[in-house]
Amino acid sequence: MPDPDPALNTSLTSDQSYNRINPAVGINFTPSKDLTAFASYNEGSRAPTAIELGCANPAQPCRLPNAFAGDPPLDQVVAKTYEGGLRGKFNQNLGWSFSAYRAQNYDDIQFISSSTTGAGFFDNVGRTRRQGIDAAINGRLEKLSWSLGYSFVKATYQSEFEIVSEVNETVPGSEVQQVKKGDYIPGIPKHQLKLRAAYDITPSWSVGTNIFAFSDQYSRGNENNDFDGEGAKVSGYAVMNLDTRYQFNNGWQFFAKLNNVFDREYNNGGLLGEHRFDASTGQFTGNESDTNAFYAPGAPRAGWFGLRYEFGGKKSVSSLDVD
Repeated sequence: MPDPDPALNTSLTSDQSYNRINPAVGINFTPSKDLTAFASYNEGSRAPTAIELGCANPAQPCRLPNAFAGDPPLDQVVAKTYEGGLRGKFNQNLGWSFSAYRAQNYDDIQFISSSTTGAGFFDNVGRTRRQGIDAAINGRLEKLSWSLGYSFVKATYQSEFEIVSEVNETVPGSEVQQVKKGDYIPGIPKHQLKLRAAYDITPSWSVGTNIFAFSDQYSRGNENNDFDGEGAKVSGYAVMNLDTRYQFNNGWQFFAKLNNVFDREYNNGGLLGEHRFDASTGQFTGNESDTNAFYAPGAPRAGWFGLRYEFGGKKSVSSLDVD
């Protein structure tokens, strides 16, 4: 089959280039051996991905995955981040850190739903902001090592834009969703907590646990945060994992992990959408006006074990990283 004539298939041809110099600066100040203050400013950028460039025409919304086409060009996303904080030690076995940050994205890219069910396009929606704090404390008590970290992130839109949504009709008689400055970005929990504890049974054998907890988050499709029906938010959850490892003298290491120990059912994402089934009976109704939340389920209980070899000689199990 001959190649298509480029003159007749202009949408299959696209040529964009992106370049930018991203500056960064940082400073550390150590008034004592147990205290360090730090501050930094940096800029970063990313070019739109091929799938974003290939699905960026409002007049021709697409369903993902999508055949690539030469749609209107998108601007690159530029991020400017300020961060400052302190870290130090109360004593030899107890350390801490605290930092605050603000990251502003310019020309951020968002998938915009169209009036065609399941279709949409990518577009630059202006500015978004992620700001918050990270606090952590860690210590060691004889054979027990532990760490506790907390993060607060306020992720918001800083520019106004419109999205067409058939399921988020917060304005009666209109499918247009007005996203306002200050609305929270879906899919990002505001509060995150992480706990790690490990106990050295012997110098070569350790057991440990990780606990992760996340607060609720807005579902995608609820960018204006005004929808309060079923699926408006994804509930928060907490998961516990266990692990153990044994370090042999010759560089070999045995490890085993058990994730989601209590086999908890949870969701780590959500999307507002339409369905054509009766929620109580599961029968097909064909009614496009029925709305529902579609969830991304978290991983169930899973365990595995294995052997690993590391070069460089024997290491203490307490010094090894755990995923």
